[in-house]
Amino acid sequence: YKKYHNVSTSPTSQELLQKAATLAKEVMDSGLYDIVQGSDAGANQSAFADYPLYYANQFTQEDLTTNKECILARVFEADVLTHNLARSGGVGLSKDFAESFLCKDGLPIANSSEYKGDETLDDEMANRDPRMYQIIDSKYRPYTVKSNGMRVVNSGIDDKKEFSPSEEPGTNVHSAPGLTGTATGYSPIKLVSASQSQQDAVKTSSYDWFVFRYAEILLIYAEAKCELGECTQAVLDETINKLRDRVEMKHLTVSPVADLNPVDYGYSITPLLYEIRRERRIELALEGFRYDDIMRWNAMKLFENPKTYLGMRVTDKVKALYQPEVFEGSTARDLIEYNGKTYIRMYSGKSLNEAGRKWTGNDKRLYYPIPTSQITLSASHGSLLKQNPGWE
Repeated sequence: YKKYHNVSTSPTSQELLQKAATLAKEVMDSGLYDIVQGSDAGANQSAFADYPLYYANQFTQEDLTTNKECILARVFEADVLTHNLARSGGVGLSKDFAESFLCKDGLPIANSSEYKGDETLDDEMANRDPRMYQIIDSKYRPYTVKSNGMRVVNSGIDDKKEFSPSEEPGTNVHSAPGLTGTATGYSPIKLVSASQSQQDAVKTSSYDWFVFRYAEILLIYAEAKCELGECTQAVLDETINKLRDRVEMKHLTVSPVADLNPVDYGYSITPLLYEIRRERRIELALEGFRYDDIMRWNAMKLFENPKTYLGMRVTDKVKALYQPEVFEGSTARDLIEYNGKTYIRMYSGKSLNEAGRKWTGNDKRLYYPIPTSQITLSASHGSLLKQNPGWE
């Protein structure tokens, strides 16, 4: 935060980055934690996917207390404390996020010959980082939702033009995402359980949730070392590349090819730091880090990217997969044209005017407001807790 907001008070940004690297390395060297992979409990390879599901499986484990990647867990228990994450696919992810996943060859989509374009979701997600299949709902992540073992791909089936589930394991019965429960067409699946009982549960899911996992430690170390100018191949191999090994992705090197279509942070960064930030965005997706990362990087320029507000591209091939009323008539999804292509509009009736999304340098949203009750409480104990700027 201090580096990118030009804060020069003590301790300095360099001192804090060094402290972050030192403390992260202490955890790494402790031997207490590691990245969950194939031989670990709860990390079983799925018989219905041609890529490891070790990444996704750990997010729907009933008990994280024995998970070696778990540093701190929020423990849930049936009839005591439950949640609704098993049915949490109703939000929508952005076009910008979908495009941030690398291709399987380790290159950005603008650089890779493996990228098939986005005429359909199947095309867009082909040959991509396997974490994409474990974060965004698609035919690449079939899961059991029937007690008789029937395999169904995607939730929200009512709006699809055809739907004839097969009882043959692994059959991709339909490659279109359900649009009834997502704002963008990119429906999250990372936290959705494959368990029939969890799928049927309404606000009574009981699998544990990570508060702090070891993957974050590795990402902190890699980013801090890069910011300090000390990121070697050895650093990458014990951090970023451990995460990539889990999903069988190409390794990151200290001299990565620059993305030919980079997002605009509002300032320039090295290709290596760019890729480390990308890795953090992908690995920690839907875990509550992105907004704080954008704030501490002073990267509000990202909010001006129109693709942040766009959903899935809608072509004639896509329309053919759905009931007519999905894209036609009074109940149709809101669509918008951008650069000659049609997309689902995330916020109905809103334009893509960049001027309306600009942040000022001292925008109060850089900080959260302090509850007035806490300010009052601190005063009663003789201390002076001041409200953050702009929230007075």
